[in-house]
Amino acid sequence: MTGANAQPPTAGVGTCYADNVFPRQIIDYLNDYAESMSRTAEVGTIVRSDASIALDQHVRRSKVCWMERSPQSAPIYDFIWQFVQHANRTVFNYDLRGFEEPLQLATYTAEDQGFYGWHVDTGGGRLANRKLSIVIPLTDPRQYGGGGFEVFQEHEPTQFEMPLGRMLAFPSYLLHRVKPLTHGVRRSLAVWIAGPPFR
Repeated sequence: MTGANAQPPTAGVGTCYADNVFPRQIIDYLNDYAESMSRTAEVGTIVRSDASIALDQHVRRSKVCWMERSPQSAPIYDFIWQFVQHANRTVFNYDLRGFEEPLQLATYTAEDQGFYGWHVDTGGGRLANRKLSIVIPLTDPRQYGGGGFEVFQEHEPTQFEMPLGRMLAFPSYLLHRVKPLTHGVRRSLAVWIAGPPFR
């Protein structure tokens, strides 16, 4: 992993993050992609355990789009995989297979009263293969209010700062949420790394 002023990964209780790592060029590319795709996206998209798509604005209010692996996106997948391998060696030591789902870009707006309630990323069916969740901010926190990212660990929620350039990893079974937005626009990239289900 490279980047201007890149910092080594920091391990917390069940989490691992690295700062000044995710390149600005990729951030700009993903924002442009999400902006073009979100014009037709519906607010409240969630993924069920059978991998079907549904709308539920009581659970989530954001516009979601997906980025499949392609010759254009392959360098993004490869960069994320480098971080995953390093984080896994440093903290998790999971049996991982790699990507089995496309990258997800989520756009939260104050106009939509954007949020994502407490949830876990793993579940039944295909979601049982999700072992490691990666969240990467795509907007500067100074551009929005609210929208804090919290992970429930050690019996209480911990809020993580999400500066541009950060890559955050945590087990997919940990509860987490995006708090309601009060102004502006917040966008993030979510990635799930698969492996044999937890036992």
